[in-house]
Amino acid sequence: MAGTAMFSALPIPTVTSRPSLSCLQWSEDGQLLFLSKGSVYILTPDRGVPTSNQLPGDVGPPHRIKWYSTMIDFNLRDVCYWPAGSQDWGALSLGSMDVGLRAISCSPGNLTENGGCVVAILTSNMDVSLWHAVKDRIKGEWLKICEVTPLIMEFVSRESHSKTEQTLRSQVTSLLWSSHADFGATRASSVGTRGGTLILLRYKNSSLEPVATVKVSDEWITHVAFSPWTAHEACKSEAAIAFAAADGSVGLVTVIQTLSSTPTASGFFLNYGIETCVEKTESAVFQPDKMGVTALSWISFPNQRILVRATPGVIALWAAPSTNLRWFGSRSLRLCTQDLSVGSSSFQPVTGLHYVRQEDALFVSLFDGSIHVINSVSAEPKLSDASMNLDGNIQTSPALSSLLRSVFVGSTKTKISNSDMSRVSGMIPCDERYSVAAWVYEWAQPANFEYKYDVLHESTLVGKRIKIFSAARICDPPTSDMILHELSTILTAAKASSGSTPLKLLRPIFLHAKDIIQRQPDVIKILLADVDNQPLSGEETPAWLGDLNSEFRLDFRRSLKQSLYGCNALLSLRLRLCMAEFSWRHTAEQSQRENYNEVAQQLLRTISFTILSTIARHATAVVSCLTENDIPFLMRIALQASQSNVPVELASNARSLIAGLESHIPSFSTENYQKQAMQETCPACGLMIWLDDGSEGTCSRGHSWARCSVTTFLLSTPNVRTCSGCTRKAFLPVSSCGSPEFLPYPARSWLVEEFLEAASRCLFCGNFFSSVL
Repeated sequence: MAGTAMFSALPIPTVTSRPSLSCLQWSEDGQLLFLSKGSVYILTPDRGVPTSNQLPGDVGPPHRIKWYSTMIDFNLRDVCYWPAGSQDWGALSLGSMDVGLRAISCSPGNLTENGGCVVAILTSNMDVSLWHAVKDRIKGEWLKICEVTPLIMEFVSRESHSKTEQTLRSQVTSLLWSSHADFGATRASSVGTRGGTLILLRYKNSSLEPVATVKVSDEWITHVAFSPWTAHEACKSEAAIAFAAADGSVGLVTVIQTLSSTPTASGFFLNYGIETCVEKTESAVFQPDKMGVTALSWISFPNQRILVRATPGVIALWAAPSTNLRWFGSRSLRLCTQDLSVGSSSFQPVTGLHYVRQEDALFVSLFDGSIHVINSVSAEPKLSDASMNLDGNIQTSPALSSLLRSVFVGSTKTKISNSDMSRVSGMIPCDERYSVAAWVYEWAQPANFEYKYDVLHESTLVGKRIKIFSAARICDPPTSDMILHELSTILTAAKASSGSTPLKLLRPIFLHAKDIIQRQPDVIKILLADVDNQPLSGEETPAWLGDLNSEFRLDFRRSLKQSLYGCNALLSLRLRLCMAEFSWRHTAEQSQRENYNEVAQQLLRTISFTILSTIARHATAVVSCLTENDIPFLMRIALQASQSNVPVELASNARSLIAGLESHIPSFSTENYQKQAMQETCPACGLMIWLDDGSEGTCSRGHSWARCSVTTFLLSTPNVRTCSGCTRKAFLPVSSCGSPEFLPYPARSWLVEEFLEAASRCLFCGNFFSSVL
């Protein structure tokens, strides 16, 4: 058993939070979301974020992880007024008398125009809103982009026979986003309503568009759980939505999505549409038992899945007869109370569920601070107790609960006794093996009925009580060989369709990086494996002979974005670069730093060649729309793609681009534009600065300027965004500034504008941008 190694202990001044699975969750951007009663805290670990400014107030030895913080400050008065629709007692919302946040769900990645996630927030008043980061998602402001409730009310009004029925079908009681399907265009979410309906919605144009509604129960839908998508064919995926009703019953709804392609208005880019089929399974998975469901979730195997339902004191698992597991049907396991404090009870709500495939074990955390382990999930589920740990290699429920209790005792300044309870309102793993977990706990004395304690307890509601967010080692740490194997798996198996950033995908490696960085030959071997075999070109870009209008420019941008971010091979290269640069930053020995730097430079060249090839192919396809204003940028691309060390395919693309410019622009001459493309004027003194391979440009007087990582032009404007993973900078998209006047004169081209719009994430490391203006 590992010791209680503390990675971080961070005090968060907030009011009480609701214990649930959604209280603490990771986003696909690699950020941790914590739900309190009135706000959503967004925490970003410093691992992989090379910034010097850290969040103050981080306490608890050792200081291994620091956190950047921002929050969604929800206006609890800005809620739906349900009596305007129906004044029947059955439609009354008791949650409107003391409005708080009930649940949150984070969307898949790469959903917004800036490549980020969207957060859906459900209040106790049963209304839903969408939020996203505007400029800086690490430390900046998050704003509301859409009220979903009016859209649902309008959608259900077509099938409602009365105002009361419409109101009940619009009052949302549970919500959840689905992951992306393999074809990467799902963007689906599901909400359960007070009227017993499931509504499937799809994100489109900064809003949620209702797709289908299914009547599944006469009771409230208290929980929904989306299974991972299963691909039956190339463009067809299936998922199951499990729903729990207020009477304790659990049912299934099958969702089948079929991808179809149709030409857009311009015909340059294929527009993908999704046909959705929703069907309710007639037989219930779990029959009504009058016990409220406290948690509902899927755990997945390769092509298999198991549904987990939690009720007070009982964990039930269900597997379909069609699975290839050793068992099917349902299994119920009654939890045992672990005597940690006076408030310990196995009937407390479930606050965390995580399945570890390597151990074939399900870890369940409860509100009382206990952990319960279910072993042999795929064979024959059974609870783990102290008698099973004969050889010391099995993680047992009492041992893990005691470890969690020791973290509470060690990080609390006051003396802890049996009357002190650690209320864990949310718990989530930081890696797949559960070797490091994060949780939020609150100190409480449930048996203290004194007046002073009541006053202190009441002060919790006004933010004077402190919640502690902890990250500590739970299970035995993986060996260096295990970490290297996991790194290799991440680099080869990552899919661009998931929308996940490298900060999220590499988080388990960053946590244990100190164990493998010193094994430099093995790390470098993994990072450079098959790099030289990566293809430069994707799908062939069709030639365009039409006009340069707004419809075509939008399709051109979509095609460019798909080529830049829709390729698994390019994502793998970006992951390798992130790991190489991370190792370079965290290695003290100079010789090892130089070796990691050489690997990073090799990966940078390979990624640059791929980007140059993509731009050259797209520019050649639209050469009939190019003008003299586009030549300075394109000549930069062509000259960089014509160097002696570039691949043959890239050099061929450069020759095709130059030939296209010569045939369609009469005034074009390579000799005339070559010198102009290779130099710029220093914004400070007017002297020449030559274009080279560096990320900066310096004139003869020593004036140094960073270069745009997207266009390579000098950055002499405050309209700049910075990558959160590698700190490379780029011009802001023109749409966010309103005018291209901030761009250097040679960069004022429609091609540059669309390239900046398409570059929603860093072209080199693949992480998200942040900006100030």
